[in-house]
Amino acid sequence: MIDRYDVVILGGGHNGLIAGAYLGKAGKRTLVVEQAAIAGGLSQSERVIPEAPHHMINTGTAELIHIRASPVMQDLDLQSHGWNTVETDPMYAYLDPDGGSIAVFRDPRRTAEDIARYSTADARAYLEFIELIDALMQFAGAMGKGDPGVRTVGNYLDLARVSIRNRALKTKLQLISTAPADQLAAEWFEHPATRALLLGIVAGAGPFDTDGNGIAYALFGLLHRVGVSKAVGGMRMFADVLVSAYAASGGELMLNAEVAEIVIRDGTTQGVCLVDGRMIEADVVIATCDPISAARLATQGGLDRVTRTRLEYAPAHRANVGPSLLNVASSQPFRLKRHRRTDGVDLNQAVGLIGTADELRQALVQARRGLVPMTPVFSLSPMTNWDPSIAPDGQGVAYIYLPVFPVDVNAGWDSAKAPAANAIIARAADYYDGFDGELGRWFETCSDRETRTGLTKGCVTHVDFGAQRTGAKRPAFGLGGPEPLARGLFLGGAGIHPGGGVSGGPGRLVAKRVLDYLT
Repeated sequence: MIDRYDVVILGGGHNGLIAGAYLGKAGKRTLVVEQAAIAGGLSQSERVIPEAPHHMINTGTAELIHIRASPVMQDLDLQSHGWNTVETDPMYAYLDPDGGSIAVFRDPRRTAEDIARYSTADARAYLEFIELIDALMQFAGAMGKGDPGVRTVGNYLDLARVSIRNRALKTKLQLISTAPADQLAAEWFEHPATRALLLGIVAGAGPFDTDGNGIAYALFGLLHRVGVSKAVGGMRMFADVLVSAYAASGGELMLNAEVAEIVIRDGTTQGVCLVDGRMIEADVVIATCDPISAARLATQGGLDRVTRTRLEYAPAHRANVGPSLLNVASSQPFRLKRHRRTDGVDLNQAVGLIGTADELRQALVQARRGLVPMTPVFSLSPMTNWDPSIAPDGQGVAYIYLPVFPVDVNAGWDSAKAPAANAIIARAADYYDGFDGELGRWFETCSDRETRTGLTKGCVTHVDFGAQRTGAKRPAFGLGGPEPLARGLFLGGAGIHPGGGVSGGPGRLVAKRVLDYLT
């Protein structure tokens, strides 16, 4: 059986569907091929706990931040396809073990006032820090106009204007783009609670003691600029919205279809061959899988040696540190025990950050060594506090995100997984009521995620985050531009600019590259 399309897209995650929607709107016959039974990739939610069949569990990301700042929202008119979210303010809160807290509000001044309860010097420093982050985002915006792999006169002029406007911050901007996030937190802030807040939020971008990781603080700029959306009905809402937008563009979706080979003959991409033997021909193939998987799927000899090698060497959890997820369904709601405030601020809808700066550092050292951290550090999202629809009345779902966790453990996950989950839940129960009513849990390590999704080492960002893997250097130097890997073959997932996070940016970018290629 042979079908013919203009473009075949491997992967029905958010970037694959967004790329397909742009291409369909441009009149291209497009097919998205997804190996799972439902589309959405890691932007998805399901009822996966057998003991709690009525509790909706997010099996990947749980928030929508980056896409709020993206043109994708307007370009694809996602509001008309069922977009349904709520916003919480404060968005995050560091929960100090002694019962104190620092909340992150949409307003940076209000956040600084909260920091001032610990340190007035840190409060002043925070507003200066956010000013610096805003300048960093101005540079990112200038560099991100058009294709980051192609520099134009307009780009250079935009960068020059931003440079002149922020010339007083030049030295500090150079430092923030090259230094580790941990170093920056220590340089800028004096109080351990402030440092814990900063590290707790950026830890999800990878080891925070790595050079160049400091640019992860750009997330604070997004939080104060656009805030956070939380999907109503779980992240399936978002997946359904994208499927609807893609269908409206005229695109086709094939589920339960695993790709065995990206077929490349005589240097030209011919299409894909499925595991069941079907051949789907296409002028262009977009692989939204990670770069290492793309190299593995490509016909042997179809990619030149340099290209294949650079794909195969793309770092994915190279330090053995990556995020794991633990979702807990309960017959009770999740409510904070000790962190009640007298100023009228209710933190029960905020994402709770649990772990001091020293505990985060210790966890990083232990995870690198293949050890489960002795003191778990994580963020806890009491999902049903803002979306009660995902569980029966009066019951709860807690989404626990472990940013500093080993990919592989020396003892093997078969013996280490259950004790690790018990330790995490025990610590969470020190902060939140509701765990006494546990009905069941869903715990996914990076190794589990690799088995379930095929992602190399379960790396959700596809390529480790850092200044040397951004823009035209992502996934590797020489492969970050608009040129195809081979004639007709493009990467289109988190392995290309701008990288991980639910922005839709990689999907939008690769669609533009493909349209230029086909013109």
